[in-house]
Amino acid sequence: MSSDASTEPVYEVVWPKSALGVRRRRSAARLGTLDGARVGFVWDYLFRGEELFPVLERELRRRHPGLDVVGYDVFGNIHGPHEHALVEALPGTLDEHGIDAVVVGNGC
Repeated sequence: MSSDASTEPVYEVVWPKSALGVRRRRSAARLGTLDGARVGFVWDYLFRGEELFPVLERELRRRHPGLDVVGYDVFGNIHGPHEHALVEALPGTLDEHGIDAVVVGNGC
């Protein structure tokens, strides 16, 4: 704080909004259909995924008979002790398994 000639205080102001920490990217194009698609389930092993993913898989297969699912166990615990390495490797792992679309479950 400082004073000007009129003895009114003058305050320095800082904008509370920070610079962006992550660069924006364009989203990938959506699949036209899930028929015949290979879908990967990725999970952080925190909240009821062992109950929810089987229900989701059953419903997806009912709606899209040619759909193939690769379970979360293939990708590992993305919140566990090896999370940084698993998440870093995820693009290659998805490619290795021929994944067309991903369902990610994150607990809280």
